[in-house]
Amino acid sequence: MCKSAYLHVPFCKDICAYCDFTRCRYHAGLAEKWLKAIEKEIKQKLKGVTLDTFYIGGGTPSALTYHQLSRLLVMLKPYTRTCEEFTMEANVDSLDIEKIQLCKENYINRISLGVQSLQPELLKMIKRNHNKEDILRCIKELHSIGIDNISIDLIYGLPNQTMQMWKDDLKDIVEHFDIQHISLYALTIEEHSEFGRLHIKNIDEDIEADMYEYAVAYLKQNGFEHYEISNFAKAGKYSKHNMAYWDYDDFIGIGMGASGKQQHQRYDNTKNMQTYFEKGASPTIIQLNKSDEMFENIMMSLRTKKGLNIHQFEKRYEISFLKQYHKELKPLLDQHLLEHSDGYIHATEQGMEILNEILLKFLPDE
Repeated sequence: MCKSAYLHVPFCKDICAYCDFTRCRYHAGLAEKWLKAIEKEIKQKLKGVTLDTFYIGGGTPSALTYHQLSRLLVMLKPYTRTCEEFTMEANVDSLDIEKIQLCKENYINRISLGVQSLQPELLKMIKRNHNKEDILRCIKELHSIGIDNISIDLIYGLPNQTMQMWKDDLKDIVEHFDIQHISLYALTIEEHSEFGRLHIKNIDEDIEADMYEYAVAYLKQNGFEHYEISNFAKAGKYSKHNMAYWDYDDFIGIGMGASGKQQHQRYDNTKNMQTYFEKGASPTIIQLNKSDEMFENIMMSLRTKKGLNIHQFEKRYEISFLKQYHKELKPLLDQHLLEHSDGYIHATEQGMEILNEILLKFLPDE
């Protein structure tokens, strides 16, 4: 039984230069059509489901008008009242105090802000329309309404971003931002993003690695636990919704471009807006065999500090994990890249640095 659901809002006020997600510039008429289409899918996908977590992502959910956002949240209310964690992504330039109050009234208790950088020249380059003062204002307003679980996203490895800029941003955030969670993402140049079309090149790999290593050490020193390869949280403030992904639980995907996983199948909803309006989700379905699922379970779980729950894995797949993967595990344990303790297999700090290489060892034979 699925306990988590994700809903994708495709609209943005502006298109960021690095973004290749399913998104389009906000248009009032399209948003109205989208609301009608999403209501049908919500009723279909969530009928009879009791959820623990719900996540509204995008795109930019806060790009919807107050009344459109209200309609969406009212549609969801019968299904989100049971949620322990209900997150919405937002940009600070489209999240005002009225929308924050609306979120609070409709069970949203966690906000994830797309900050990306505090440097004016970098924000201009990636086409983000906010500054440090806007972010501080938004965080203050969230707290004033009673939404105290706040996460921010940051990007490192941006063109022209220096190590000193990165250090300054992290110092500013730790000292002045009353937040509980930080997600760090290395810039990926996607082919269909503006950066991709302009053939922008990634910065030097060594500088990017140094930025990540500095952030890990600095955030740990300042009260943030490094609980997943890209995520840091103060005590008790892990993203419960994302933990469901990393624990390889089933989840429901709603909206154009959304993905889900249920009953040994992964599905990807259509990314075409006209198809979505006329035919609904129209998912592409991928059947997962046992070896696919075992590998994906290992891949997702080893991203986290706690690692892979051996008992849970063995119960799911009816095999002995240590016997099944003895050949792969022994050298990794001997080299202290992985550790086995308290019923879990987890990556060491050294192992986290080369996690992709470790995961290749577990790839199933064709």
